Parts: sequence; structure tokens; C-alpha cells
Amino acid sequence: MELKISYDDRPGVERIAVSAPETHFGSADGPADARPGRQTIVLKSNLVSPLQFVLRKGTGGFEVLHYGRNPTRLNDRPLRAGVAERVAPGMQLWVPGVTIEVVEEEKVAETVTLFPDQERVMAFQTEIHEKLLEDTQYDRLVKSSDFGRDETRQRIRERLDIFIGAALANAPPDLILLVVKNAAYRWLARRIARTTRRAGPADVASVSREESDHRRLFELGRALATGLGLKLTFETTRSDFRELDTRFAALFQARHAIFTANDRLEIAHNHLRSNIEDIMYRWGPISELMDLDIISEIMVTRFDEIYVEKFGLLERYPFAFANERQLMKVIERIAADSHRSINESQAMADFRMPDGSRVNAVIPPLAVKGSCLTIRKFGGKSRMDMRKLVGAGALSEPMRAFLEACVKARKNIVVSGGTGSGKTTLLNGLSSFIPAGERVVAVEDTSELQLDGIHVVYLQSRPKTAESDTSVTIRDLVRNALRMRPDRIVVGECRGEEAIDMLQAMNTGHAGSMTTAHANTPQDMMTRLEVMVLQGQASLPVMAIRQQIVAAVDMVVQLNRLPSGRRAVTEISEVIGIDPDTQMVIVEPIYRLAVNRGADGEHAFTGYLPSFIAEIAPVGTDGAAEALDMFA
Repeated sequence: MELKISYDDRPGVERIAVSAPETHFGSADGPADARPGRQTIVLKSNLVSPLQFVLRKGTGGFEVLHYGRNPTRLNDRPLRAGVAERVAPGMQLWVPGVTIEVVEEEKVAETVTLFPDQERVMAFQTEIHEKLLEDTQYDRLVKSSDFGRDETRQRIRERLDIFIGAALANAPPDLILLVVKNAAYRWLARRIARTTRRAGPADVASVSREESDHRRLFELGRALATGLGLKLTFETTRSDFRELDTRFAALFQARHAIFTANDRLEIAHNHLRSNIEDIMYRWGPISELMDLDIISEIMVTRFDEIYVEKFGLLERYPFAFANERQLMKVIERIAADSHRSINESQAMADFRMPDGSRVNAVIPPLAVKGSCLTIRKFGGKSRMDMRKLVGAGALSEPMRAFLEACVKARKNIVVSGGTGSGKTTLLNGLSSFIPAGERVVAVEDTSELQLDGIHVVYLQSRPKTAESDTSVTIRDLVRNALRMRPDRIVVGECRGEEAIDMLQAMNTGHAGSMTTAHANTPQDMMTRLEVMVLQGQASLPVMAIRQQIVAAVDMVVQLNRLPSGRRAVTEISEVIGIDPDTQMVIVEPIYRLAVNRGADGEHAFTGYLPSFIAEIAPVGTDGAAEALDMFA
């Protein structure tokens, strides 16, 4: 059994496996008991008793006994002291300040062990690849003008087919079967991922072409999909992936015999060719991850270890690079496509891929255990607009309508949240509400914004490089943007001294500007803005900074990643003034995500009407009623 522990006053979730016969839960000053078979878990809340409750493992499962001075609840029902109650996955325990969700223990390594002999496949594929590189003198050819020609690539493919055919002819049947298993799993993963978006004519043509070129693989994939009971709809995407990761290995073992030896050779040949061409021309094993809309982040911690973010949760990807050299070639290719460089003297860099995805690479000597690559995916066919965000539960329809009205009324908005909480996605969505006749200047560190359908100029900062000793900072670009006759300025992320220029722009004729920044709550966002302004103007009095913030910022939209992995708007607040007693900036919530003890909760109107309600509604009685509908 596993516990997901979350605290009311801090972000994040702790996952703890409970297997001991007896587990004590209490405060840090509780009795430490190191006897065999006994486990102690400290709950980080000052309202928890030294011994709050005990979980015991019996023949019928787990049971809980309450001992604390403050209450312990099981599914909202108070427990009586010393009276045992049965606990099972799906239930929730609650003590003051702490919510504990009981779940089935996850088998983290399950998807990794789908392919226990993957090293054999990688060694086999690498041997073919190395022979091809030597035969075609690839390292010299790639630097020539002939490399990009179709005739050259066709000659390389012909040689590759010869090497693959020779290698498969001498390969043992069990190794060929492992290659076929890889191909089938990846075909099914692509097929499930296609349900996350509506296929257009280009997708239909691509599928038809792929089916005709790889007929045997399609037949095998369809047979396995039927055996797994995949529904292949948008609503069942998550459950389909769960079925694939838990039942694929056993089903493949039972079904692979329906295909002949020639069928397996055809599938294996096409799969190996596709993999090697991806290494030579694209991004190796992560090429497919870039094509899967369901994957939002790719993290290569070293050449043989890749993690992905899927449905907001991290998991190990069962495939990897064959060696450090392959990974370095991919990093260098991404850098070259971005007109950037990375080397030992400049061993850390940010890039932008053609689809807008953000890339961070760190190589030795800074990366001690091998090169690291992190890709935050943006754009593509899965890009989220505001309607999709409503459908995904990130915000409610009244909140969407309210934000649209605020953008059109030229309210200055700060989107706040943690790393990976969806700030840029929401900012892109808010930009769709900007009227087409307005000129927008977008300023970013690494270009991620995609402000479609409006008149927009994109500016990107430039760090010092080996080619250039001068840098252009975000602050330089914000100042320059003021001279470009913008109606609004959008800063991808405020993280330092550029905050003072952004606040001045918001308060000097550029109403309707927007930015993002890192903070855990809207109130924390106000403090963060103060600190960022002080980085650029240390001599400014704190009260003057707070007055500038109140005058410039109208709204704070707070995003957080929930325990389930879902990203959601947790609060929309108005900045209304300075408290005369505490001298702190007052932030009043308008909408809030009501969390019910560990569950994701629902969005609700707090009852506070914004001071600018008259500005966001059309003139007249009907318009006022329409505005009030947003807060129903």
C-alpha cells in the first residue's frame, strides 16, 4: 500500500510506501521507535500530536487506530480513540493541516522491464549503424554540400538496407523477435496518442501511407490492440496507456506466433531502418517522443536513461540512446538548428526547436555523469487553447469568460505558478483574446510564446557566447519595446531586474500587458515582484515599489500542479491596494479552486466582485447581467 501525503501550507506531494506490520504517524517530537517491524512517519504540521494514529497490517489488510489529541478522520468520519477501522486504497485520512490519500502501490519499474533484453537490441542496432557510418564516411559527408540532397540520402538508405538485411540473416530468432516487440509497442503507443487530437487530412494521408508501407506491422498492431481491449478514444487515452504498459508483454508473448518468420523479418527491417535514420537525421530515440502529443516533457538524464512527463506524471521511457556519442550528436544537431553552439567551454545552453519547444542541454564537464537534455514541448497539433483548457479542467467556463473580458478591457495580468504548472500555455491562451487591431511586442529569454492571429513582434534575449562578448538582456528588450509603438507588451517570464521596466510599462500607457513569474500564491507573487524590482533598483523605498505594483498590476492568475498531475488555475485574484496596518499589498481572490482534502476539487466563485466590473461589461442592463453571469 502507498500513501500520498499533502500539506495545506506547502506545495507538492510525498509518496510513502507502507509495508511494515505497524507504522506510527505523529509529530517530530513523538517517540522514536526502532523496534523491528515498526516504522515511524513524521507529519510536518504543528497541529499533529506526538502520536496521532497508527496503521497496522493484519490478515485482512490494514487498519487505523487514532490516539491524538486533535481529530483523525477517515473519509470525513471522525475516528474514536483506540477503535480500529479498516483502511483500503481509495480512502482518505485527514488530520489538521495534512491530507493522506491511500492508493495502490505503484510498480515504478514496470514499463522499464517491458524490455528486459533491450541491451541486446541496442547493441545489434549500433553494430549496423557503425558499419554504415564507416562505409559512407558519414562524418565527412555530413559536412559537405551533398549531404542534404535526396540522391545522397537515397544512396545511404540503399546501403543501410544491405547492412540490415545481412545482419538479420545472421541474427538468432529470439533477437529478431525482440526487435519486433519494440516495433509493436511503439506502433501501439503512437496509435493511442493520436486520439488526443482530431486528425486532419494530412494525418489521414500519413496513416494511409504508413499502413501501405508497413502492412505487417499494422496487422500485428491491430491484433494486439484488439487483444488489449483498447478503446482508442480521447476519453480512454489514459486507461489505454495503462493497459498497454501493464499487459503488453504477456499478450505479445501469447500472440506473436501468428506471424511467419518472413513477416517478422519485414517488421524488424523497417523498424531498424527507421531507428537508424532517426539517429542520423533527427533526434534518435526521442524523435518519436517529439511526435507524441501526449508527452509534455522529455528528460534525458544520461544516454541510457530517459524520463517523460505523461498526463502530468513522470515515468521511465523503456528506450534510450546506445551510447554517449549518439546523445552528443543529437544535442549538437539541435544546437545547430537553433544557430547556437555548445562545447566544453560553454557547456550549458538553451535552444528552441522548430516547433517552439524549449531545450536545455548540459554537457561534461558540468554534467558529471554524462550529457543531460531537457525538452519542454510547446506548439504542435496538441497546443491548448482556452476552450481545451476548460475541457481539461484547468479552469471553468465562467473563469474563461471572465479572463476574456479582462483581456479585452485591457487589464494588466500576471500569470503566477511553479515550474511546469502551465504558465506559458495559459499566457498563449489569453493572447487569443487580444483584439486583432492592436500591436503586441513579445519579449522572451527563449522563444516559447505563439501569439497567433494578432499583430505581434517577437524579441529574444541573447546571452554572451564564444562568438559574441556582448549580451542583450530581457531588461534591454523591454526598454527597446517601449520605442516600438506597442499597444501591449507581453514578457514571457519576469525573473529579475526587468520587473521594474515591466511595471512602468504597465503603468505608462501600455494597459493590457501580461507576463508570467514564479510564485506559489498570489500573495507570494507580490513579494517576488518587490524582490525582483530591488534587483534592478536597490535604492527604491519598499513602499514606493508596493505603490508601483498596486498601480500597475490589476490581476494575478495563479496556477499549480495538483497531486494527480493535473495543471489547474487555483486562484484568480485582484490587486486592490495596500493594507494600512500591515503595509502589505492586498490581493483579493475572485475565483478559487476548492480542494476537498486531497482531491483535485472544483472551481468556485468566492463572492468577491472585482472593482472594475463595470469596465468588463457592455453598457446597459443586459450587459451588466451578462457580466454577473460570470460569477454565478
